Amino acid sequence: METLTNLLDGTDKIFTIILVIMLVPIGLYLTIRTGVVQLRMLPEMFRVIVEPAGHDAEGNRNISPFRAFCISAASRVGTANIAGVALAISTGGPGAMFWMWVTAIVGGATAFTESTLGQLYKVKDGPSSAAARPTTSPTA
Repeated sequence: METLTNLLDGTDKIFTIILVIMLVPIGLYLTIRTGVVQLRMLPEMFRVIVEPAGHDAEGNRNISPFRAFCISAASRVGTANIAGVALAISTGGPGAMFWMWVTAIVGGATAFTESTLGQLYKVKDGPSSAAARPTTSPTA
């Protein structure tokens, strides 16, 4: 059992290093490639989020942009992220907050690109619904 624990601990460290080595440069590349979209489109986000909900053809109210934002944020931010921030600040000090902001800004381009690919490569689930799946391979 101790051998298995040591193996898993070593694997965890290797994957953590690989993720940092891969995700930060990819995030920087996407930030540059998208023209710093996560900061450039911030005023547009605030403009769109306060728009009222529209109505469909039958007169029913659609979901408001603010509610859609709240659902999206809730699906991305979990309890572990909130607890992780508190733990990082308590153990790392104020420098941890700086690096969290830098990582969040760089990761914003990655999240934007992932969402964009999900919209481009939607898959029909039924006659009236579609699912955005960025991890599926695009079909010709």
